[in-house]
Amino acid sequence: MSCEGLTAKGLEYEDEDGEKKLIPRANIQDGYKYTMEQNQRKEYLMMLCIQKHPSLDKVTIELMVDYWLNHPDDMIKEMEKDTDFMSKFKSN
Repeated sequence: MSCEGLTAKGLEYEDEDGEKKLIPRANIQDGYKYTMEQNQRKEYLMMLCIQKHPSLDKVTIELMVDYWLNHPDDMIKEMEKDTDFMSKFKSN
């Protein structure tokens, strides 16, 4: 695979008619929007997760933290399905 045409602006290429075109880079800011307080909480959770799981890459951790912050009920349901994880806690 060649990286020819890959620039800071995106991927430059020529179409069938010889016209130069650009596929712009993704804007990583297109994801979830947070208030300052939410962002502080996210950064704190990221730091804790990175310290606890240093072998995981930061992108994976960020995906999980974002999911937790934006879909806590769904995340709790998923955690409850994990019997090994839930065995660490007392049942109500």
